[in-house]
Amino acid sequence: MSPTRTSANSTVKRQLPSKTIRSCFCCWPKISPFFRQVIMTIVTGMGALAVGTIYAFPAVALTRWEDADLKFSTAQITWFASTPMVVSVVMSAVAGVVVERLGVRLCLTIITCVLCFTWVMIAQSTDFWVLLVARVIQGVVASVNLVVMVVYPAEVSQVQWRGIMIGVSEAMLMLGAFLTYLGGLILLPNLLAYTFAAVLVPQLILFFFLRESPQWLARRGREDDIVESLMCLRGNGVDIKPELEHIKSIVCTENVQNSKSAEQLTLLFRKPVYLRALTLCVLILLFKELTGQYAVLIYTVKMFQMAGSTLDPYWCAVVMGAARFLPCCLSWMLIERFPRRLLLSTCMTVTGASLAILGIFLWVWSGSNKDLGPYMGLVPVVCLSIFTLAYGIGIGPISWTIVEELLPSHVRNIGTGILNACFSIFQSIVGLTFPFIVIGIGVGGVFIAYSLCSLCGVIFVVTCLPETQGQTPFRDTN
Repeated sequence: MSPTRTSANSTVKRQLPSKTIRSCFCCWPKISPFFRQVIMTIVTGMGALAVGTIYAFPAVALTRWEDADLKFSTAQITWFASTPMVVSVVMSAVAGVVVERLGVRLCLTIITCVLCFTWVMIAQSTDFWVLLVARVIQGVVASVNLVVMVVYPAEVSQVQWRGIMIGVSEAMLMLGAFLTYLGGLILLPNLLAYTFAAVLVPQLILFFFLRESPQWLARRGREDDIVESLMCLRGNGVDIKPELEHIKSIVCTENVQNSKSAEQLTLLFRKPVYLRALTLCVLILLFKELTGQYAVLIYTVKMFQMAGSTLDPYWCAVVMGAARFLPCCLSWMLIERFPRRLLLSTCMTVTGASLAILGIFLWVWSGSNKDLGPYMGLVPVVCLSIFTLAYGIGIGPISWTIVEELLPSHVRNIGTGILNACFSIFQSIVGLTFPFIVIGIGVGGVFIAYSLCSLCGVIFVVTCLPETQGQTPFRDTN
C-alpha cells in the first residue's frame, strides 16, 4: 500500500523494520527533530571538515618545509596550494552527477578511503611530483565533499532551520582549517598528514548511520524508503504526511522521478527562470571569493610574514583559524533572525573596510622604510581577524544558504555541481594569482584590490539579489 493513502505513523509501523531502528541512532525517540537534523548534518559535515584540512594544509606545510631547507619554486608552491581547486574546476560538475547517482552515504565512504590514501602519500614523500599527484586526488575528493556539504543539509532540514544546517556545514569546514593550523604548531607536515589519515577511520563508522535525504530518494523512485528517512529525521511524534505529500508533488510536477542527470541538466538550462537563479548564484559565489578569503586561508602563515608582523606567524594562523570557526556558531543565531541580504551586505562592508585599512597601512608603512614596532605589528593580526570574523559570521554560511534557497530542489545536486565548478574557478584564480600579484603591486595593493571587490559585492547584493528567507524567489509556474 502506498504511504500517501494512509496516515504517516501507521505506514511507518508497517514499513520500518527493527533493524533500521538499530542502524540509525537518530531514531532514538527522545531526540528532538532539530537535533536529529543537526546530528545528520554534522556526520556529513565530516566531509566538510576534511575539505578544511585539504585547503589549510599548505599554509603550515609549505613554511615548515621552507624552514627545513626543502625549497620549492614560486610556481611549485602555487600549484601545491591551488591544485585541489584547479581540479575541482573540472570535477565539480561531475561530482554533482556522481552524488545524484550514488547517494551521499556511498559517496562519502568511497572518497574518505581515497583521502586517507592521499594523506599517507604526502606523509611518506617530499618529492614534488608525488605531492602534486596527492593534491590532484584530494581535489577530486574535495569536489564531491563540497556538493554533499551544501546539498544534504538543505534537503534534510526543515525550512525554519535550513540556514542553520548549512551554517553547520560551513562551520565544519572552518573547524578543519582551525585544527590544521593548531596541528601545525606542534607537528611537522608528515606527522600532521598521518594524523589526518588516522582521524578518517572513525568517520567511516559514522557514515554507516547516515540516512539518504527524502528528496533524493523521491528522485530515485524509492518511495518506501522516503517514509523511513523522514521518520528518522523528524521523529515518531511528528506528522510527516504533509511533508511527504509535498516532496512527492514536487517530483511528480517536474516529472523527474526516474530522470537521468543529463535530463536534469537540460531542465536547468532550458527554463529561463532556473537559468536566472543559476546566474545569480554564480555571481554570489564570485563576489564571495573576490574578498580574497581563499588566499587568506592557504597563505595564512606566509601572509603574516609578508605583512611584517612581529608575532609568531604560526600562532597568528591559529588566531585566524579560531576567528574563522567561532563566528560560525554566532551565525546560527543570526541567520534565521535577520534578512539574508542585510547580513550578507553588512558583513561584506566590514570585510571591505578591514582589508582597505590593512592595505593602506602596509602600503604606507612599506614606503616609509621603518621597522614595525611591537604594537604596530598587531595591525595585520587585528585587520585580518576582523575580516575573518565578518566572513565567518555572514559571507561564508549565508552565501551558500542563499544559493541553495535559489536552486530548485529537483536539480539541486546537478546545479550545485555546476556552481562548485564556477566556485572552484574563482578560488583557483585567487590562489594562483596571489603570489604573482604580490610581486607586482605588493601585499598592500592586493588587500586594497580585495577591498574594492568586497564593496562591489555589497552593491550587487543590495541592487540585484532577491531576499530568500522563508520565500521561493524563482517559482516555476509553467
